[in-house]
Amino acid sequence: MQKDGKKKIIEAAQRLIAVQGVEKTSMRDIAEEAGITTGAIYYYYKSKEELLYDVMDYASAITANIMALRYGPSATPSQVLDEIARAVTQRFKGEGVRRLRFYLAYQAALGDETLRQKFAHDYAAQADRTAQLFNYVFDTEPKTQDLYLAIIMIAALDGISLQQFIGALPANVNVAEVTKIYNEFFAYAVPLFLTHMHETHKFDFLDERSNPPTPANKA
Repeated sequence: MQKDGKKKIIEAAQRLIAVQGVEKTSMRDIAEEAGITTGAIYYYYKSKEELLYDVMDYASAITANIMALRYGPSATPSQVLDEIARAVTQRFKGEGVRRLRFYLAYQAALGDETLRQKFAHDYAAQADRTAQLFNYVFDTEPKTQDLYLAIIMIAALDGISLQQFIGALPANVNVAEVTKIYNEFFAYAVPLFLTHMHETHKFDFLDERSNPPTPANKA
């Protein structure tokens, strides 16, 4: 019962924040949206900030949900890959969640250290789960680089979402086509790179540890 009550509050807060932002959304607003009293919210949460942390978790559970499917009794790599593509597609369509995430990120950037740490924990967990999904879906052995590639793929998602959020995507860009390319890249390019990364040495000269001579140094 407690879980259902918190979910109702979180979903109400998510809807409001996505429309009017964090600062303009009060606990009273959330209570009215959820159809409960303000006192009922304080039964679950001591402060608005504490509620926002749960909203953040709720809005960022994509990889967690996919991991739950992955460990299900009848899951297959192909089914999990399909679910990843569906989740990515939904992420690009989800205006409400997109607005919520960047409003919360703005609050963190303004100095909310607890929220910033929440983001850090969330990103670390997403990267770890994504790396594990690479290994499961593409049948590859775990490597350190899996995590780095996962960070890049997550950053690409956030970067595109940010451009959507602030209206910075070029006017002639078809978001559905961008989504398709992202999903196809994930399905085909990621496993190729994971399989052949030991063969890639084109940019070893950029490794700071090697300290290659520059044209100026040669002179």
